[in-house]
Amino acid sequence: MRMILVFVILALLYIIFSSMYRKVHQERLLKELQSLDFEAFDKDIRSTFTKLFFPLYMVEFMKLNRYIMADDTAMIKEQFQKLIRIARNKKQRYEIISMAFEHYVYEEDKEQSKNLLDTIDQGENQGLKDHAHMLYDILIDHKSNHISIMEEQFPQCTAQEKAIVGYLLAKQYRSLNNIKKAEYYEEFVKKESA
Repeated sequence: MRMILVFVILALLYIIFSSMYRKVHQERLLKELQSLDFEAFDKDIRSTFTKLFFPLYMVEFMKLNRYIMADDTAMIKEQFQKLIRIARNKKQRYEIISMAFEHYVYEEDKEQSKNLLDTIDQGENQGLKDHAHMLYDILIDHKSNHISIMEEQFPQCTAQEKAIVGYLLAKQYRSLNNIKKAEYYEEFVKKESA
């Protein structure tokens, strides 16, 4: 009976300690990323405690954010591939595929975007498929077939959404060589981003 009580107390202490440690360590990692202190981040993310207290997917996802902030193209590609491989369920897999697709489509990387678009098309989420095809049309194929719906939705968008939609509208108007409209939306995005 005494052994069970000791075991329960030790288990509770472990749970409390690991929860507190995870929170403090995660905050430190985020601060290191925000301050662009990649050297400290790399050291902390590779530590034994990080491996013990954080799930592998979370650690690799934090590394991805580090590479994106450092604009390390080769490591970004490697991390996306690794995260897609180790995703534990369908939802997690499609979230990272969607994130990778958006990254590559905004970088205008046709090959990577097309591969990921094909994967998205195999899924069941019609909203994700429609969104991905719209981005591919605008940013990779330089089509302008989404202007009317986007301009119609533009007034109801949040400030953050307006910046994205404005950028996409500007790209479409550039494709049409409508410089006046393109510059209008580019100027809008510039003001929203300032």
